[in-house]
Amino acid sequence: MIRQLTEKDRNQILAFAGDRPAENLFIIGDIEAFGIEDDALTLWGDFDSQGDLLSILLRYMGNFIPYAQDPDALDGQSWAKVIQESGQLGRLSGLQSLVEKIVPHIQLPIVKKQTCQYAKRDLQLPIDNQEKLTDVKMLFPEEAEKVIQLRNSRFTSYAESPETLQKNMNKGISRTYYIERNNELVSSVSTAAETRRAAMIVGVCTKKDYEHQGYATSCLIKTIRALRAEHKQPCLFYDNPKAGRIYERLGFLPIETWMMVTY
Repeated sequence: MIRQLTEKDRNQILAFAGDRPAENLFIIGDIEAFGIEDDALTLWGDFDSQGDLLSILLRYMGNFIPYAQDPDALDGQSWAKVIQESGQLGRLSGLQSLVEKIVPHIQLPIVKKQTCQYAKRDLQLPIDNQEKLTDVKMLFPEEAEKVIQLRNSRFTSYAESPETLQKNMNKGISRTYYIERNNELVSSVSTAAETRRAAMIVGVCTKKDYEHQGYATSCLIKTIRALRAEHKQPCLFYDNPKAGRIYERLGFLPIETWMMVTY
């Protein structure tokens, strides 16, 4: 039985999704940030006859994310009906094994389909004590423009504004570590969607003239240490094999393929 969830269901939802805090970073993060009964967010649950959750579906704005502990328990056809009847579908994303069960039942044209690797780092894994560089600084929220300028120079489709980054930093769901040279920010690593138990690493970049000098790796190590001190599991997306090898050397292991389908 599928029904819309309310604040009364919070503990059951978090227990269900909390078994995999990295994989459910966006679902848990949105619940922590907005609650379950916010205009921008809707949650549904599919229950068995004993009242236990089989799967859940989150809508944040036009993005839908499904989750099930057992992919075989996810009813793709029923969830596709819920998504289409909402009239708000812009993107369906999540673990590929779950998203692929829903996509065939959605009767809308697909604009784009993308996949990337989703990786996480075990909290108990030791961290190399020898940082390549020690002059890694933490960005203040009012300095958000600096890191956005760097990202825009390296990423062709980066959309976050300085105002949004600053707001997220002030809310405590994002942070940035960076390296400066000649009073210029040349490398940085940020987090996004931080929850009590996990954080997404994003925006790993270095100015072209400063590449291959260990700057981004130093920022990553600083970020990992900070998250580990707060018992937050770091996770990230990547679709570049070269970047994947760097992340693997730092202890990140692939979870599963993440799929994003735009309608």
